[in-house]
Amino acid sequence: MFHKISRINIPSQITFTILPLGLIIMGDSILYVILPSNYDFFEIESFLGIDSAFWIGFILSINRFVRFFSNILSVKILQNLGFRNSMYLASIFGAGSTLGYAIFKGVFLIIIMRIIWGFSYSIFRLSYQLKVFSYNPQNFGKYVGYCLSVQRFGSLIAVTLGVYLAVKLGYFNLLLLLSLLVIPAFILVSRIKEINIDKISKPKVNWNLFYFDHKFLLRKNILLLSFFKFSSSFTSNGLAIATITPFLISINQGSMSKELILTIAGVIVGFRWIADIIFGVLFGYFSDKFGRRKNIIISSTLMILAIIISISGIEFFLSIICLVIMFFLSVSLETSLDSQLGEISPDKEKSNILSRYSTWQDLGAAFGPIVGYAIGIYYGIHYGYILSLILIFLCLFFYIFKFKESTNQVV
Repeated sequence: MFHKISRINIPSQITFTILPLGLIIMGDSILYVILPSNYDFFEIESFLGIDSAFWIGFILSINRFVRFFSNILSVKILQNLGFRNSMYLASIFGAGSTLGYAIFKGVFLIIIMRIIWGFSYSIFRLSYQLKVFSYNPQNFGKYVGYCLSVQRFGSLIAVTLGVYLAVKLGYFNLLLLLSLLVIPAFILVSRIKEINIDKISKPKVNWNLFYFDHKFLLRKNILLLSFFKFSSSFTSNGLAIATITPFLISINQGSMSKELILTIAGVIVGFRWIADIIFGVLFGYFSDKFGRRKNIIISSTLMILAIIISISGIEFFLSIICLVIMFFLSVSLETSLDSQLGEISPDKEKSNILSRYSTWQDLGAAFGPIVGYAIGIYYGIHYGYILSLILIFLCLFFYIFKFKESTNQVV
């Protein structure tokens, strides 16, 4: 396998760093499929006078909100424990949360497991980002795309083969089996070479998301990329995935059954992961070859156009095609944003900057469904997409006229 990977020039160290996440993330991904339809297995009931339906959504989203804290704390964990030991800890936490889903019951305990997973993912993500950005900046796009593909492929296996095994083995046995993936994860982590965290971190951990600890030009650039990441994540990872079914119903105008629309919605969401898995490396390569700036401008412009056509209601299947294209374009956009952030971040500040940048991504994905449904209740589901259009357009406008690539390494 590693020989085949070498053909596309992916360093083995990046593979050893990202594969543990690809394995451990399966326990998280399977929950999105089995919890809503089998909440009785987890004993999710009315809690604190609030209906169980609310707690299902809360449980599935709390791991993203907790990353507001865990993304920053992961910097401190890597500083104190070292790179490899932090990866061991993330593997234990991740596999432990999966095992916890099988053993512990009730709203409160399952929420605790989701919080533990949130911390685990923060360490995993910061680790592979730091490993990627320790290599030549000319290949950042390809390496970031590869890491995205690996973790999404793990999720895809979980929601396909995992669901099949759940039927055959039962939920407890499946979750137990997935928790045992900590064993191959440990073997992979043992082959990871250490990174000198002191060279890419300062002792003080910064919690502010507006980068006030940096000089104006660098702060402006990083903040712009962060809000761009928030807007893209808000649209493609939050709003579009969460509201896909009511959105399709609104533009269908009753010509298709709800069952058929649900099937179509599932296929569209599947393409979101396919975009990450198949095209992450390709879009990263384009970003490396043709330049971050060109790729960001073209991807976001076409993304805006795809959303406009989707919500126009001109033709139902045209809207579907444009939604799928929008998912692919978001992969291209975010791969370039990640790569450009790695390029402009000073070496000594990389871990602190990455942790806060990732928090912007998580907040976008977390607020997308909440804001989308809140707007949809009062004004209509289309208006959530209009808001996303405004956000992406503003980011594109300020990126074109305000982003200065020449500020690289300005502290």
